[in-house]
Amino acid sequence: MKKETVLTAVVFLVVGFLAGYITDAQLNWSARQKAVVAGSPSQMPAGETAGAPAGGTMPPGLPEGHPPIDTAAIVKQFQDLAAQNPQDAEVRLKLANFLYDQKQYGQAIEWYQKALELDPKNVNARTDLGTAYFYTDRPQQALREYRKSLAIDPRHEPTLLNMVVVNLEGTHDLAVAQAAWEQLHKVNPNHPALESLKQKLEAARASGAPH
Repeated sequence: MKKETVLTAVVFLVVGFLAGYITDAQLNWSARQKAVVAGSPSQMPAGETAGAPAGGTMPPGLPEGHPPIDTAAIVKQFQDLAAQNPQDAEVRLKLANFLYDQKQYGQAIEWYQKALELDPKNVNARTDLGTAYFYTDRPQQALREYRKSLAIDPRHEPTLLNMVVVNLEGTHDLAVAQAAWEQLHKVNPNHPALESLKQKLEAARASGAPH
């Protein structure tokens, strides 16, 4: 599940968060066969989604041969759960992640915001919100969320990675991108994206990109 983003740098991916919220009857799949991978989009590379058969979508992590999933039904179920549990940040986050994975970034933003109203210190959710802004051509708002995330956890690697990417490819602020790269290098000198990002920064400077 490794893939560069549309900005030629690694950001993050949403994997399915359906276990425990979507019943086997609704998915038409047995508990033994259902193998949904739990995770956060801020912890994995972005830009990759599972293949979608005609007539439905296939959330990542489901086994090969799983029948098509009715996205609208899944969203409706999450919305009903959220209405029934007004103080549950997790169900709102699961819905946001599902929408993100379906590339419905505008709706994902709304549900990330709802989740963060209940859990404002969730750095993964805030970073994912920033990336959803990024994918809707709002890099400044993305950076605002990343800064909030780093104020909570200055060593949060996914946020630092995205600070590099958005400043490099979104705002073209190479100085800030370089500073974020250096901070990421300091936190984890073995981060697998460092060398690729270093090369992109050098190429941007060589091309005369604005600083």
